[in-house]
Amino acid sequence: MAYTTYDQINLLANIDINDIPNATITSIIAEATKELNRMINTRVVRERVEYIDSTRENKLDGSNTIFYVKNWKGKFLADSDNDGSVGTSDVIVYQVSSDGTETKPTISAIDVDDCYVNLSSAPTAGVLLYITYEWCFKNPSTPDPLIKLACTLLSTAYCYAKLNVGMAPQQGPKNSYEHYYKRFLNIVRQINNEMPTFLESEETF
Repeated sequence: MAYTTYDQINLLANIDINDIPNATITSIIAEATKELNRMINTRVVRERVEYIDSTRENKLDGSNTIFYVKNWKGKFLADSDNDGSVGTSDVIVYQVSSDGTETKPTISAIDVDDCYVNLSSAPTAGVLLYITYEWCFKNPSTPDPLIKLACTLLSTAYCYAKLNVGMAPQQGPKNSYEHYYKRFLNIVRQINNEMPTFLESEETF
């Protein structure tokens, strides 16, 4: 799965396989995904699992397997391995026993919307849990239309940068990279804004 596709890039810019091979566009999308995640995700390293509220008690009692992260309100678990989707590989859980032995429990599932991990087995009482994860303001697992659009715009900008390398200004659309990159930055600002944002109809696909 990816945030965008060749067809969506083609819809915005009419770039096709005669301009850039599909394999190259796939690589460009992968690089754009990394850059986008860097700009919209916040990384949290080894956050201690503790009581949050009456709904998110995070009990370490030998029977509970569901543990919430502290950055849950108005946020979503994010893509930390840059594959364009969110799954168990995007979160790491550390379990530390009373003698200091550290292990990594198996995560059976995560909930992107409610921001919790579900472990395959319940930790015993007395251990400590820590979670390393990334979060963002928009849901990357669908992906949210703004994330989808941002990745498409950045991928398109990268495509034009590749096409324009070595060309004289009169041979190609010399401002295409700047045009799409500026639009990309505008969408990133919207993604990083907690307030709800609506896309213009001309930017949907």
